[in-house]
Amino acid sequence: MKINKIHISLFLLISIFNLLIAQNSIKEFKAKDNLFLVGDRVFSLYYISSEGVIVIDPINDDIAKETFKSIRSKTNLPIKYVIYSHNHWDHNGGGKIYKDQGAKFIIHEDAFNNLNENKNVIPPDSIWRGEQTKISLGDKTIELYYFGKNHGNGMTVFRFPEYRAIFTVDLVVPDRVLYAYLPDSKPKNWLNDLYKIKALDFDDLYMAHVRPIGNRKDLNIQISYFEDLYKATEKAMNDGTPFFDIPTKVKLPQYQNLLFYNEWLHMNVWRILMEKSIGQ
Repeated sequence: MKINKIHISLFLLISIFNLLIAQNSIKEFKAKDNLFLVGDRVFSLYYISSEGVIVIDPINDDIAKETFKSIRSKTNLPIKYVIYSHNHWDHNGGGKIYKDQGAKFIIHEDAFNNLNENKNVIPPDSIWRGEQTKISLGDKTIELYYFGKNHGNGMTVFRFPEYRAIFTVDLVVPDRVLYAYLPDSKPKNWLNDLYKIKALDFDDLYMAHVRPIGNRKDLNIQISYFEDLYKATEKAMNDGTPFFDIPTKVKLPQYQNLLFYNEWLHMNVWRILMEKSIGQ
């Protein structure tokens, strides 16, 4: 692992954002009889098999502690694996409670190569490579998909064949516009990868921010928002709107009900504008 000033700045930005939002109580959400999410504004997921438990993203000390309590209220089986979804600290902190139980930590190669040193992040034990793999434990299997650079590095999408369900982390955030200036992201790749996610076989969609349980409608809204954001920004550019006026001139009234529409829309536009203005 390495220390990178850009990633430290990203972590500080996310931390400030978290402080600005009123703290919600940490809650357990039942997705299925053996599949649960735990969190407040950001969610960890765990999956119970016949031989043990798999956790995806410990998040932080507080959420990991409550997730562990939730697990132990359901089963005394060992926590065998903790899988990091990507390289960002706001999702992979707090893993010590699981390491103390003997859990093996797993991460994609691209996330590992861009995982900066942090005392609260347990170093991975195992690295997976390529575009797809499976992790099986007892009677359960999780499919892992990597589509390339979109948000962060090594971003993994998880599919649960047993339930025809997927878990996306950061790629689909319901009921909210995109986060600020889309830090550490490639927006065009992100949208293209949303189309790839849409092609997966699933009905239920689990998400790591705002609201943990949804369905294909949430993915479709995320895609539509991206598409409309691009179209509106491109139209403003083609209409000759002064460059520095575009972020405040572009409006998407069909999404004004989404969280942080007034606060972040202009930031979303700026990011797309920056990409388009250099031919991306």
